Amino acid sequence: MDGLTEGRIVHYVMPDGKHTPAVVVKVWNASGLVNLQVFTDGSNALPYTPEEKEQFRNNGMDLEAVKHGHVWMTSRSFSEEPKPGTWHWIEKA
Repeated sequence: MDGLTEGRIVHYVMPDGKHTPAVVVKVWNASGLVNLQVFTDGSNALPYTPEEKEQFRNNGMDLEAVKHGHVWMTSRSFSEEPKPGTWHWIEKA
């Protein structure tokens, strides 16, 4: 995948569908499988309802890590169509 390298900033799609900045820390293959450090808005990014909290946990999100502003997400795939648990290039402003 052209341009994909460690240190690039991308968008990660949170379980609730919000797009969040993330830094690529490891590129596993040319099809876009990566490890990311996802930056959250601290406690503002936490889910509220028990169902939302379960959805976050089911997607590998540690709620304490979300609360503290960064989450380690491993082996995440690229998707042109933003879907929870995937990453994509940042949309043009």
